[in-house]
Order: sequence, then structure tokens, then C-alpha cells
Amino acid sequence: MNNMDSGTTLGRYKIVEKIGSGGMGQVYLAQDTTLGRNVALKLLSPEVADDPERRARFEREARAVAALNHPNIVTIHAIEREGDTYFIAMEYVAGRTLSGETFADGLPLVQFFDIARPLVDAVKCAHEKGVIHRDLKPDNVMVDGSGRLKVLDFGLAKLKPGFLEENIDTRAATAHDRSVAGQILGTIAYMSPEQAEGKEVDHRSDIFSLGIMLHELITGRRPFSGDSSASMISSLLRDQAPTITAVNPALPEDLSAVITRCLAKDPAARYQSAQELARDLGAVHGRLTSSLDGSLHGRASRPATSKVLPLALTAALVAVTIALGWMWMTRGARRDAAPIVNASFTQLTHEPGQELYPTLSADGRTIVYARAGAGNMDLFALRVGGENATNLTATSPADDSQPAFSPDSERLVFRSERDGGGLFVMGATGESVRRLTDFGFHPAWSPDGQHVACVTQNVIDPGFRFTTSQLWVVAVATGEKRLLGEADAAQPSWSPNGHRIAYWGRAGENARGDIWTVAVGGGPAVASTTDPATDWNPVWSPDGTALYFLSDRGGSMNVWRMAVDERSGAVLGAPEPVTTGAGTSTQHLTIAKDGRLAYVVRAETMNIQRVGFDPDAAAITGLPSPVTRGSRTFAQPHLSSDQSQLAFNTSGKKEDIFVSRADGTALQQVTDDGFIDRAARWSPDGRRIAFYSDRTGKFEIWAINRDGSGLRQLSQSPGAHYPVWSPDGARMAFSTHAPNGAAIFDTTGAWNSQTLVRLPDIPDKTQSFEVWSWSGDGRWLAGQRHLADLSHAGIGIHEIGSDTLDWLTDFGEWPVWLRDGRRMLFSHQGKLHLLDRVTKKTTELLALPQNNLGSVGLAADDRAIYFTVMAAEADLWMMTVK
Repeated sequence: MNNMDSGTTLGRYKIVEKIGSGGMGQVYLAQDTTLGRNVALKLLSPEVADDPERRARFEREARAVAALNHPNIVTIHAIEREGDTYFIAMEYVAGRTLSGETFADGLPLVQFFDIARPLVDAVKCAHEKGVIHRDLKPDNVMVDGSGRLKVLDFGLAKLKPGFLEENIDTRAATAHDRSVAGQILGTIAYMSPEQAEGKEVDHRSDIFSLGIMLHELITGRRPFSGDSSASMISSLLRDQAPTITAVNPALPEDLSAVITRCLAKDPAARYQSAQELARDLGAVHGRLTSSLDGSLHGRASRPATSKVLPLALTAALVAVTIALGWMWMTRGARRDAAPIVNASFTQLTHEPGQELYPTLSADGRTIVYARAGAGNMDLFALRVGGENATNLTATSPADDSQPAFSPDSERLVFRSERDGGGLFVMGATGESVRRLTDFGFHPAWSPDGQHVACVTQNVIDPGFRFTTSQLWVVAVATGEKRLLGEADAAQPSWSPNGHRIAYWGRAGENARGDIWTVAVGGGPAVASTTDPATDWNPVWSPDGTALYFLSDRGGSMNVWRMAVDERSGAVLGAPEPVTTGAGTSTQHLTIAKDGRLAYVVRAETMNIQRVGFDPDAAAITGLPSPVTRGSRTFAQPHLSSDQSQLAFNTSGKKEDIFVSRADGTALQQVTDDGFIDRAARWSPDGRRIAFYSDRTGKFEIWAINRDGSGLRQLSQSPGAHYPVWSPDGARMAFSTHAPNGAAIFDTTGAWNSQTLVRLPDIPDKTQSFEVWSWSGDGRWLAGQRHLADLSHAGIGIHEIGSDTLDWLTDFGEWPVWLRDGRRMLFSHQGKLHLLDRVTKKTTELLALPQNNLGSVGLAADDRAIYFTVMAAEADLWMMTVK
């Protein structure tokens, strides 16, 4: 079977399309109909299948890769045979190979390291397991939509003797590698001299190939060239590779030395292991990251042309810009302020995904943090400077987060969703877990270890808080709790001498966030900051003389500090910047007794994608394709009824309404001001766009024409969110995050002349019903349960004219009706689902690995689904202020 048509089945796999080919056979995108996921099938061609040696090599590749458990190496699911067809089912990586990118004059240094380091790490993992790739080249390296790199195609891999017996739980017979002197295996442009001569090769051959790839990534050209295979081999054997600084003198000399060593003709003169290469490459990266000359930012004066890795400017960016020249235009701060430059910075974690909520032990030697894993979030402990983290909560399937070390570092208090949720205490190595409370977030110990301060609202993003939070103090021994004031309070920090608790909150309708302190015994809170900036996440210095906190007062979220009297809360000096940066976000600040600070550096992109849908078959058709691209955060897509125009909003620091054609072209900004504009919705006639905005100081529903004219306020109900047009455009539903807050009003009449139709309430007054979609027959409203911590937990429907809410699920968000008025789409934990309101049955339609599928929009004919794709990376960093 040489070629397969779309729709052909191969066992449980349904072929979607051909995506590649090679010497061994063809590669197809297929759907695993049993598990409902996309996979890549590598089919062995008939002529190869008939050759026992080549078939053995094919199987050996699969077994070799299956034994390599690394986030930057493609995952093998199974080795299978259907009739006469042999094939490997493997992870499908939706992205492009490095050969599909244009490097021109080479990548900027930040992007170079975002590719180079995981690439070398993947090869290091293979070598440590005894696998030599022997065909490293850009065609065999993929970068997916979230920027993650994957090494593919181990078809020419050479295994150490006994590899399969050591690494795979099987005794199946396999052929040994039979490459012999005189055979040339691999791709000439990227092979080593000894490989080109047909000599026996070892792991150092891969290091030479890595050197060629690194040289090409940073300069835009390969170090060896030729017009034919013969001339290319001649160049490999005779020519001296030009240094990268000879190609571009502005590139770093120490990086040039690393790549030159990789390209030594004599294997003995190269790096003797990929581990050595990874170490030196990391050292160069670290030096550039912490240098004061900003060298990591540039491509050494050459303009960027590559589009690789839209998200890959991750945690390194903040560290890169730390201590750089402070171009500072802050509101209400000293003009002569400058960052603290006498500090050193160390990246603590490098894992893909997000590491969040760090806490440092008293001696600063251990850090505990939360990381999402297989379906849930767990707590991990890591020795500072180490690489191997220990999962402390592996036995619990619930989400565990927000850990805090006790003052003696013997215990941890943390938030857990187990058994209904609350705060729990356990030993520092994960033993003896017990419940402390049935509520609470962001716990903080008293200095004597006898009490814990906590709040009633979780803070995920300081820009998304719609309700207030209370500050409580809980006795660790008895669980007795005490309310400490009525003011809005989040993320508390207990002062080191036990006198005051610092927190941040909002005092007033338009406040974005300020730092406050309150005496432990109660009394009036004292404001530490009172300006328009967002100030949050305060932590006390170990000596109690200052507060460190996070603020966007410099234009991006960074670390600041101010002198504060611990007994009175009096502010003794203006805030001063500790770090500076742009493009990424600093979060989750913590401090050790020796004064070292740890924090999260997070980068996020949001874009809109489209995928085909067959409503009759209830199945996705084809692959998702991008509608918007780039580093802006586009979200909440809504397609006009004639399916020609798309409306959406940006998210983050500046939130405005945009429109485009349905394919993302002809992008036009509709609002451009300092207000928050969100959740754009086309009117049924396609003439106006409704959205909610804070342009009056409180969120209200507004409408505007496509060209930005005719701006008009529709609602006068403070806190109104998420406008939803009725099918005829005569009515509109909206939500507030308050009891009895969801309602319907008449869009054709004046606000003060009508009576709102209130939707049924949720008995739990800490929750609310958020309306999101009106069925095409005008009969039903669908929405989601909104919780106090800003999360969503369930899909509900309301029949117009009734007095009930019917909850169909206890999970999910962003429901959108299909035309039949019976089914709807919704998203949950990065996956797209179909829901039947009658049977309440849910069916998973689409999952995006390493991405988070957000709000959903649907074409009027149900044939196209638009959705937000969020991709984020977050790593832990440590700062030592000297």
C-alpha cells in the first residue's frame, strides 16, 4: 500500500491527509478513532517491508524513540501491523520543520537559544540512553504552534549493544545495526566528515551535525556548501568552517567558540558529549542573559526576518532586560529612580509548561512550587541549583497549589481542591497531610508558625478581579478562624516580627490595586501605595524594613520595593524599581530569610484559529488553521451572521475591539483608547458590534459601528458583562457578577423606560450565571457558572419565560448553540466538546496538545468553528540583591 486516500481506515486509525515522505515510506495525519486524538502514522513502504533488514531498522527506530522520554523528542504511541502494512503511530506535532523557516541573516539571539538549548537537550537525552541519531537536520526538527521543539525521525538511529533489552520491557528480537564501512547514511549537508567517508561513527558525529545546525540558525547560512553531492562532501572533508563571528562580527565570541568546537574535523577535538555542549551553551546563554549590555536582545545589528517561535520569547526576556538602561515613564514615581543593578539572576526551572506559586525555604536552598502535570496540578520540591524535582502530592488527583513554607521550613501549608477544597498542612517532604480549613487561598504563615493568614479569593491575574476578598487569620493547631477587617484583601504576607500583615486590594470603583498593611490585632488599614498603577503581591523583607511588591508602574510588570515601618505601617520612602523588563510578566513573588527573591516569569500569547465542523456527523473536519498570528493577544471571536466578518478583542495591558474578514485578513481596529473593551458581538444584521467597557468608570454594555463611528451606551447597570443579542436583535442579555445579576433588556427602547427581565438566581450567592449564547430559535439562553475565584464550573441553560436554570454539566465554559437549538459547543481544560441539552451527553471533539483552547465562536451554518488558543510558558527565577 503506497498511498492512502483521505478517509481510508487502517485498524482504528482514519487517514486525514498525507503530510510527508521519506526513504522508509509515507507519513500521514490520522485520527485515532478509539482515543479521539490526532496521530502521525509512519507507514513502511512495500519494498522496505519486504526487506527484513530494513523492516527491522524501522521497528528499531520505534523502539528506540519509545524509550526516550523527553519533552523535545516525539512520542511513540505504538508499533502496529494491519495486513501487509507496517506502521508506527506517533505523536502528531502541528507545526513546521526548521527547514520551513527563513533565517535570512540568522535568528535573534533570544530565538536562537530558544531553539538551540532544547535541541541540544534532546540529543543529550538520546545519547545518555545510547541512541545516536545520525540524521540531525532542520527537516527532522519540528516547532509546534506553542513554540515547543520536537526532534523527529530516528530512522537511521544507531543503538548501543543491549539498548533495547535495557530500555524496553520486551525480549522481541531485533537486528543489530548493520551499517558498515563504506556505507554513507544520512543527509550530506548535515553529516560529519567521518559519516561522509562511510566510516564507523559514534555520538560525536551528532555533535558535528548540531554544529552545522547551530551555525545555520545564528548566521542564516551553512558552514559547508557545494553544488553537488561530491562537492558538498569535498567541502565537509577539506574546508575549514568559517566562525560565526567571521560571518557576523557582532555575534558573541564565546558562542562562536562553542560552535567552532562542535565543527572540529577530528572527533577527538569536538565536545566529547552532548552534556558538555549543553553545559557550555547554557553558560553562554546565562552570561548574555545577566549581562548589562543588552546583548541577548539583538541579532547583532541585523534586522529580524524569521517568524520562528512566536511564544519562544519566554522567561529569558525578563532576565535579559533586568538591570538594563531604565527608560522609565511611571505615574507618580521619582523621576531619578533607577533599578537596583547590584544583583544576580539565576533561572531555576526550564521545563515546558508553567511552574507557578513558588515558596522558598528559610535558608533559600529548597524551592517548592506548583506545576501542571497529567490532568492536575501538583506540588514539586527542587533543590536550588538542582535539576530533579520531587512530586510531593503525586498521590492526590486533585489540584494542589499555592504552597508556603513554615518559618522553620518543616511544614508546608497549601491550597488543594481535594475533598471540596480548602487549605491543608503537610510535612516539608509531603507526609502527614491534614486539612486546616474548608476555604482560603494564598496562605501565609505567622513568624511563630502558630497561625496562617489567608484570603477568600484566588488571584490568577490582577487585571481580572470583579469581586472582593476577605482577610482571615486561622490557628494552625485548632482551626479557629478570625476575620481581620472588611476591606478587599488579596495575597497576604505576615511581617517577620509579627506586627502587621501586608496585602493588596482595591478601595474604590476605579482602583486597579494598591498595597496595604493592617495590624495583626485589627484596626484601620494603612495604604502603602495610592496611585493608578496595579500594585500587588507584597512580601516583607527579612528584616521587616521594606516591602517588595509587583507593579506595572514602569510600563510592564516588575519587582519594586519601598521602605515601610513594620509597627505602624508608615511609608518611609518612595517606591523604587528592583527589576525592569518588557514583553513578559513577573508574577508570584516570594522571599527567603537570607533576602533572595524567587518569582515567576511568564509569557503568553492568544490567537484565533479556525477548524471545519460537520454538524450532521458531529465531527471535526480537517485541521485547525490560524486566523490571527503574532504576539498580540486576540481572543473571544464572534462571526457575523453572513459569515464574512470576524470581531474579537485584544487582551492584557491594552484591550480594544478589532474586526477582520473571516480569514483574518483586512484587520481593522475599531476602538483605540485607554479603556477596557471586551467580548465583541455582531448584531444579527451585521451593522453594529456590542461589547462591554469601563469607559464610564464601571463596566457597561456599549455598541459601535464597524468603522468605529456611532459609539453608544446601551446599559446602565454597573458591572454589566458579556452582551448577547437575541436572534432578532430586539433584546439583549447580559451578566453581572452579583446576585440576581443576569438580565434581559429591550435594545429598541430607552433604558429608563423599561423593566429588566431578571434571570433566575443561583442559590449560592458567591456564584453567578454568565449568559454567553442565545439559541437561533429564540427559546434558550446558555451560559456558565461563574465562581468567586473567576473560574467557571458548569454549563447551564435557561428557557425564556421560565423561572429555572437547568445545569447540564459541572464543568466547562463558553457554550455556543448550534442551529438545531438542542446541541452546543463548549470548551473545558483546553478541549472542545459537544453537549446535548436533552440527554446531557458530552462528546470531546478537539484537543490541542500544550495549548489551552478558550472561548468559542460558530459560523451561522455550523460548518466552521472559531476559537481562542492560549499558549503560555512560565519558569522560576531567583534574584540575589547584593
